[in-house]
Amino acid sequence: MRRRLGELGARARAAAEANRSLLSNAASMVGTAVVTSLLGAAFWWVATHEFSKDSVGVASAAMSAMTLLGFMATVGLGTLLMGELPRLEKGHRSVINAALLTSGSIGATLGVAFVVIAPLASSNFDPLRETWVAALVFVIGVALTALAFVLDQALIGLLRGGLQLNRNVVFSVVKLAALIPVAALIADAGPQWIYGTWTVGIAISLVVLVRFYRSREGDPLGPDFRLLREMRVHAVTHHAVNLALRTPELALPIVVVTFLTASANASFYIAYMITSFMFFVPLSLSTVLFAVGSGESKRLADRFKLTVYVSLGFGVVSNLALLGLGTPLLEIFGASYASEAKGTLHILALDIFPSTVMTHYVALRRIERRLATALPVIWGGALLQVGGGLLGAVLGDGLSAVAIGWVAGATIEAIVMGPEVLRALRSENIVAVEDGEPAEDEAEAIASFEETIVEKF
Repeated sequence: MRRRLGELGARARAAAEANRSLLSNAASMVGTAVVTSLLGAAFWWVATHEFSKDSVGVASAAMSAMTLLGFMATVGLGTLLMGELPRLEKGHRSVINAALLTSGSIGATLGVAFVVIAPLASSNFDPLRETWVAALVFVIGVALTALAFVLDQALIGLLRGGLQLNRNVVFSVVKLAALIPVAALIADAGPQWIYGTWTVGIAISLVVLVRFYRSREGDPLGPDFRLLREMRVHAVTHHAVNLALRTPELALPIVVVTFLTASANASFYIAYMITSFMFFVPLSLSTVLFAVGSGESKRLADRFKLTVYVSLGFGVVSNLALLGLGTPLLEIFGASYASEAKGTLHILALDIFPSTVMTHYVALRRIERRLATALPVIWGGALLQVGGGLLGAVLGDGLSAVAIGWVAGATIEAIVMGPEVLRALRSENIVAVEDGEPAEDEAEAIASFEETIVEKF
């Protein structure tokens, strides 16, 4: 009897320690997000106080487009490098350089296409090609964004995560530092000056990697494309999943500025930026779910339940808090932002509940190695979110209609994914399927979280 009680006590202590590890790792990731996010909030505070709302609206849409196009241009190479670089004994930099040339070239091509096509869809994008300098800065920004995504993921694969964290911090500091003199010295500065600081920030942040390339220990620098050609199908599969997860949030500002006004998008973007702080909790918890290790199936099931319930509880608390704090937070950026986006803020905040279901559905599929079969559901959900926001913009009346359409699409997605998440919540065991490549999924999950920080801020 004593032995049995001792075993139960040991298991309880082990489970408690595992839960503490999970929550502490998630708290660390959220803490990193908060630091980067505060710098991003400071950037937009300067922008909203020193630039016109139209300029802020166009610039925020342009930066969302740069991020989306840059992410598209990676074509899964960052994920591929995370899984394959640790297995290479040498030639790391030559493979990385091949990926950088590929993604950078695709990014530049997509940037040129957007500069040509976007103004035809909406005159609000005319500033992107107002001068050849404005167009060039945008195109370079897309190419550098693609490079940064691939480099960050490659560094994680090489266990050099500290370098990518430093690069992201430098990026956030530099773009803020560059915006301040622009605001002070340039009269009637347009949106090109705002998104131009993004390009400058990425370019200067890459200086952090000089040390990485300098200590190459005999590795050649000439690009080696062999691995990329051999693994292209594998890379595209992962990219299809990641792109489906990223597209809705990055496409929505483009939808708003295209079908409403640049000024309306400025208010929408600030409201979305505030609510996105909330979404770090379910995202980080579901990420750390496999980053801390799966362990036995019973323990994994308990962790899954913990992360879901903590995320939902945080959603309730944060939505209640925004009832009193929403307007004051918006007023930090200006009275007009508060008056125009108050209702939108509260509607967007509700998205934390379907987001909790979505992030845990994806986490479950990753754990059980059934990610490829989830592609139709994930992409269907992405189209529902974008389509809902688009219908709200076209048929509705103002930003609230866009937010309602967005959250309605996310809710339908959550209803479809919900039964599988509910099954896992009711289950006593969740089995992590091993296929010899656990490090790739863990690194991909962490990188996806860190990419989100950069994309939003």
